[in-house]
Amino acid sequence: MIGVIGRLRECPAPVKTHGSGVDDMKRFVLMSLVALAAASSIAAKENYKEQAVKADTKEAFTDVATTVRKEMEDGGRYEYVKPKEREQVEQNLNLMGTLFDKYGTVQAMSEDTKVKLFNAQEVVNSILTLRDRDRVICKKDAPLGSHIPVVSCHTYGQAEDARRGTQRQLDDWKHPPCTGGMCAGH
Repeated sequence: MIGVIGRLRECPAPVKTHGSGVDDMKRFVLMSLVALAAASSIAAKENYKEQAVKADTKEAFTDVATTVRKEMEDGGRYEYVKPKEREQVEQNLNLMGTLFDKYGTVQAMSEDTKVKLFNAQEVVNSILTLRDRDRVICKKDAPLGSHIPVVSCHTYGQAEDARRGTQRQLDDWKHPPCTGGMCAGH
């Protein structure tokens, strides 16, 4: 017994390795997610656009207002603006147009008038920014069957198209087509 104990004391201390294969995999996945998140934020910054309504003369404002109204039509950048929001945009564009008709330029406006113009512009810009088809939305969620969160990015337009497609499908399922001359429930 003494010889065995003596030998155990002579054994070197266990060497600590940098981790098991599982730990290395976890580090790799974590580093990949960090890189993906950084790349996503860079891509989102590249998609940043100046505010839609920004004009300092009557002529510039007229051009911008015409473009905004056109872009709110089907297929336009702001096609997803909701009806109540569209009314707000129109009211504020009309208010700004009235101010530009009266003063011509921002420099000619009084401070109170500039505040009215700014507030109207902010209402329009906030609605257009929220409903911008090209606005990038990123989420970090764990996919079904996994505990590892993944960053996924898409545009507001893609999300809205998917939502509308899902709603159309649900509506179609509620009202099955008529077959054989008989309609369900009639």
